[in-house]
Amino acid sequence: MGTSPVIIRGTVQSTAPGRTVGSAEEGGTDQARNVTLRVDAVMKKGGATIGSTLTLEEWGWDGSGNGYQMENLTWSQVGDTGYYFLTRDAVTLNWRYVSTQGRVLNKDGIVRSSADPEGPLFPLIDGRTNTDFYAELKRLLDPANAGQLTVLPQPVPATGEQQNDVPDSGPTEPVPDGSTNDGSEPTPYPSST
Repeated sequence: MGTSPVIIRGTVQSTAPGRTVGSAEEGGTDQARNVTLRVDAVMKKGGATIGSTLTLEEWGWDGSGNGYQMENLTWSQVGDTGYYFLTRDAVTLNWRYVSTQGRVLNKDGIVRSSADPEGPLFPLIDGRTNTDFYAELKRLLDPANAGQLTVLPQPVPATGEQQNDVPDSGPTEPVPDGSTNDGSEPTPYPSST
């Protein structure tokens, strides 16, 4: 996450259905979810122009309107506040998390990581005080301390029969009764926006 091109501290202001990708001929259509973030502080901008708000693209819904999430990264909710580790897609220009570990929320002064609880990053972040996490992040982003960033090992690409193994993608978001149709939960598909 330290190599993330953009790091902001922000607050979720709204959510709404976003763009659709795919087609029936390609096997189905998925719809993204747009999350509007108020930018409270830019900690690293990586050459990007960052305004007072930005739209982050999360996924979303399948062609039947069923919501899903990836690994431990749940959908953002209005009012969430925290640290967002972002990159911008060169083609669509949409903001995205650098990975499923790209969000650290501040919950009542304690930070909660979106990293996999079984992974090496989770215990380094989750449960720290917001003040401590913010100070450590600022310290590590100081150019004088750049050599102190730790690069965690990357997964080794699968070979042979391992390539056919499908990993568990984690829990899926259920379709709740009484949908608010505001993009914060699964909506009838495709949406009208």
